[in-house]
Amino acid sequence: MNRLIHHGVAPADAAREALGLRLDDASSVAESAPPAPPGVAVPSADMLARAAAVLDGRTLDEGLAAGLGRYGVVWTWQRLVLPVFETISAGQERTGAGIEVEHVFSDRVMAALQPLAARPAVPVNDRLALLACAEDEQHSLPLYALAAALATGCGVESRVLGARTPAAALAGAVRTVSPGVVFVWSQQGATGDPAPLGTLPAVRPPYRLMVGGPGWRGELPRAAVRVGSLEDAVRRITAALT
Repeated sequence: MNRLIHHGVAPADAAREALGLRLDDASSVAESAPPAPPGVAVPSADMLARAAAVLDGRTLDEGLAAGLGRYGVVWTWQRLVLPVFETISAGQERTGAGIEVEHVFSDRVMAALQPLAARPAVPVNDRLALLACAEDEQHSLPLYALAAALATGCGVESRVLGARTPAAALAGAVRTVSPGVVFVWSQQGATGDPAPLGTLPAVRPPYRLMVGGPGWRGELPRAAVRVGSLEDAVRRITAALT
């Protein structure tokens, strides 16, 4: 608590943060985390949600940078980013307002992730992981989280095609780069039609087809593998490419 207060956290917030941290959480996180940036405290998801509510971009930038620098992409995504989005969504459902809060938070998360998604200095994979959204799916932020986690945590190079990738465009990219993995994200049920996945071209050597997100409906192609989380996606893609 004293350490958090020293770094500018309000005493009440520091107390809640200290009381909420179990010893087993602290030890397991510390064992796997890189050294913390000097003089930087990692905020809680509640603190980031309050910053987002008042459109405080500076606090969001600092908090996200602290989480990414200390614990990495997967931890920050699961422990900070997703809980904040859940809080924002709950507020929108309750009040019918808050789109600007979602947009500001999304913008700052994207700004934090994009530099980390760059090509690793020495990639461990010869064939790319190709990451795309399903047709008409606009939520591309999970793809950048995946690309950043692959690059920083595993040295895996990927290519992000982004939001609303038409099936024909994805097929063209597959022919062009002959990837080792094709990963397609669908967040909303309206975008989760699996039929276009069955039209993707075959290349030699073959690639692994993976899908993520809650939007997929119906029966997936037999060759498709559904991943359940960012951590699962990183593990499966890395295993397929190395």
